[in-house]
This record gives sequence, structure tokens and C-alpha cells, in this order.
Amino acid sequence: MMWIYKKVKIIFIIILLLNVTSCFELELENPNTVSEASFWKSENDLFQGVIAAYDALQLGGLYAGNIPVILTGLSDDGTGESTNEYYAPFRFKIFNSNIYLSEVMWIHFYAMIGRSYQVIDRAVLIEGEYVKNIEAEAKFLVALSYYNLVAIYGENIAYVDRIQEASDFPERAEEGELYGLMQTLLTEAIPELKLASEYSEADYGRVTKGAAQALLAKVYMQQQNFEDAEPLLKDIINSNEYELLPAYADNFYENNGINKEAIFVINFLHDGPATESNRTTRHQGFSPREKLGTYGDVQPTQFVYESFLTELDIDGNPDPRLDVTLFHPGSTELFIGEPYSWWESRFRNSEINTGYFKYSEQQFIENFATEFDGGTDFILIRYADVLLLYAEALNENGQMSEAYAYVDLVRQRANMEPLSIAKPSLDKDSFLEQLKHERVVELSGEVTRFFDLKRWGMYNASNVERDPNFETFVNGRSDVQPIPQSELDLNKNLIQNPGY
Repeated sequence: MMWIYKKVKIIFIIILLLNVTSCFELELENPNTVSEASFWKSENDLFQGVIAAYDALQLGGLYAGNIPVILTGLSDDGTGESTNEYYAPFRFKIFNSNIYLSEVMWIHFYAMIGRSYQVIDRAVLIEGEYVKNIEAEAKFLVALSYYNLVAIYGENIAYVDRIQEASDFPERAEEGELYGLMQTLLTEAIPELKLASEYSEADYGRVTKGAAQALLAKVYMQQQNFEDAEPLLKDIINSNEYELLPAYADNFYENNGINKEAIFVINFLHDGPATESNRTTRHQGFSPREKLGTYGDVQPTQFVYESFLTELDIDGNPDPRLDVTLFHPGSTELFIGEPYSWWESRFRNSEINTGYFKYSEQQFIENFATEFDGGTDFILIRYADVLLLYAEALNENGQMSEAYAYVDLVRQRANMEPLSIAKPSLDKDSFLEQLKHERVVELSGEVTRFFDLKRWGMYNASNVERDPNFETFVNGRSDVQPIPQSELDLNKNLIQNPGY
């Protein structure tokens, strides 16, 4: 059985207090349950604990559903045209649905932090050959959670750095404090983690050294610290652990094998429970609209579609990544068994005439979306992303000429002319503008654009030129989501974000 497919439920002790006729209470412990005190004893217990932390990634509140939809819709990568709970939040309007979306992300990321610290804090008391590696995996998951939470809610959120008791009320983090915690956790984790090649195929999906280096580089880059990000990205590239797949499209299909381009992947079960693969909301939510059993929660913006039309490949054809990424007027593919001509009259907004095709698992849809029988893994950090980030870091560090080679690797895989030939001798600012384009056509729909916009200082009302939804973006308020009111009611150390 593949390790990552195991489902773990840690069951804590049940104490039965029985009143008996002789006027005393008899306290009995059920011998069939596992107590918290008796569970955390061995390396295998720690191993099961980290499985529970990984399991949070597959929940509907995170990568099985909400996160890809929400962060795509909150960027200029996507829009919501259906009149559902996403319509107002994607237009940065304050409605109850906005609070609902905030609660979903807050609860699930903090749940992953809580599960991970169960492992981290107990690892020091347990001996075993792989304890340090397991502990390092948990540290990565905490850092990943905070990387998302800070981007979504801002830095002044609950600072949790240990196991929490019911009576604990975490303090509100100071500016820079959570970035410091992420850096510490990942710096400690990197030397303890295995390389990708050191894991067996049964362990595919576990955190590797390269994944932790990539996340730490992203943490640095979000703070404009390109100097510290550069060597981390270089080490990933020089490790020879990763490579671009020959075919771009193979990243988004279930190939039942190791994907050498995947640096960190959410490894979904094939034909598993409804919340994990069959009818996975992540796939259904990216439909052109709510038809034939799909939800239509988010569609690509016109900006994304037009980005693919700005340049032809070396054979004079449109960028071949267009057909993989979008269901569009020129598509030869079917979406839920129907051609584009069938869908064309069904778009809610005539100006939004495309849908996301990437990750939609069309090859597994049967009977016009009555069943999803897929389990395509969601690649959270892809080698192409690392190559483009490295080019960005080199450019920011004054090494523009060296940066070209890494953009060229990504472009040539897509049959595009090398940038070093198409646009040689770009200056620093022009090279960055080109990189912004390269990241759209390579990574659109993969939950990178939201973070890119924040890093580039573009997450503001001026983004209306690419996405009309930003017309109602309020600078100083819409930059972050509101802290859930339920959390404010529970913890008086927290305060609401400005404007909410």
C-alpha cells in the first residue's frame, strides 16, 4: 500500500464516569481505545502523526477544493461569473460569503499547523532512524501553512509555534515574526530531509529537500530578499533531481508514475472517497459554468486568454500551452463530452469565453460528468516554476545575461523561440516584465499568480487594467481577507484587519 494513501485517525481516550448505587464514581478506561499519553511512544506513532498532517492537504477546505478556486479568483488569473458564494468575494465586496471563505482557509491551515506541531513537539522524546526526517516534514507543513495564511490575511494573525491547549489564546504576530518562523523551520528542515531520489515510489508525495529549499526561496522572494533566494534555487537546479517533462501536458494528467517535474505534489487517491478524487470540487469548480454536473466557480480572465495570443511558436502556431491550459474558441478538445461550439452560447458573460482545461481530468469523466474517476495529483511546486523564479532572482541580483538560459529552458519545451533570440539584451525592468508574461502562460491556474502579484507590488486597484473585478478593490483593505469573526470572538489577542 502506498504510504501517502494511508488514512489515519488518532483516537484519544474515552473516560466513562459511571454513577453506581453504592454512591461512588467508578472510573473505567476503554481498553480498545488509544490514549494521547500512550500513543506518542514510537517512531511509527510519529510517522502516523505526520500522515495526519499531510491528510489536511487533501481536505476540501484546502487543495481538494477551495484553495485553488479562491486564490485563482482573488487574482487576475480568474473570475467568478456564476451567481454563487464566490461572486462577491472575487469582486472584493464585503458580504457574509466573504466571511465564510475566510473561515474555510483559516480553519484548515491552522488545523494543519496544529497537527504538525503534535509531531514536532513530540519528536524530541522519540528515538528512531527516521525521526529527524519526519520532524522536518512537519516543519515544512507548518511553513507552507503560514506562507499561505500571511498572503491571505496579512502578517498580524495568530502566532502558533507549539502544541495548543484548549485554554491557550495565541498572541497576535508582529510584523516579520511569522516570516522569521518560516525561515527558521525550513532552515532546520532542509539538512534533515531526503532528496527526491532517496524516497521509494511508495513514498511519492512526501516532502523532499528540494521542496523545502523551493519554499524557503519563495518565502525570501515574497520579502524581496532575492540574494538569499538565489543560492537555494541554484542548488535545486544543480541537484539533478528534477527535470522538465518532454510534454508540458503530462504535468496535468494522471500518469501513474513519478513526475520528475513535480517538486512538491498533493498526492490524491485514485478512485478514492468523494472528498479526494471522485467528483473532486477542485476539478468541478474550474468548469466553464455550472452545467452537466460541474460547478463553474471560476473561469480564466480575458487577460489570461489574450496572453497566449501575443506570440506564435517557432512553427507559426499559437503557443501550444494554450490548448492545455484553456478551453477556448480554437479548442479541438471536448469539455465534459461537448465541443466548444456547444459551450459557446452558455457562458454567463460573453466577454469571458474560455474555461480552464488544465487539471480538469477530461480523460476520466464518464457519462457527461456524472462520475469523476480521476486522481490527478496537484503539483504545488513545479520545476518550471523554480526555473522562472531563479531567472527572476538572477535578474534582480544584476545577472540578466545569465537569467536568459533558464527562461529559454521553459520556452523551448513549449516550442517557443528562445528568449535570448526573440528578445536579446533586455534591461532589468524589461526582463522582469517579460518574466511576468512567461509565468502567466506557463503557470496560469496553478495557484502561483496570487503570490506573484503580491511579490511584484501589483495586488492593488491598478490591476483593473487586467481584471475588471479589481474596479471594486479598495487599497488598504482588499489587500487581505478579513479575520473570521468567530476567531475574534474566541481570542481577544486578535484584531480585525483594516476596513472590515
